[in-house]
Amino acid sequence: MSEIQELEKVVLALPIQQRVGLTESLLDSLPPAGEEWSEAEELAEVERRELEIESGQVKAIPEGEFWRRVETGRRR
Repeated sequence: MSEIQELEKVVLALPIQQRVGLTESLLDSLPPAGEEWSEAEELAEVERRELEIESGQVKAIPEGEFWRRVETGRRR
């Protein structure tokens, strides 16, 4: 088991209030998020992703499958 996995096991065993406090501390320790996107940049990204799907470069998945994968990733 890796050091991170061991640490995660210990942290997940803590009472919820302690986990919340630890989470807040960790989030506060991160650098600020990158610059916000302008509306034009957001639209350009949406169009780029739509083209990827339409061209077959990437395959869209149903929303339910997306959330299943998110939950599976969280459990790792």
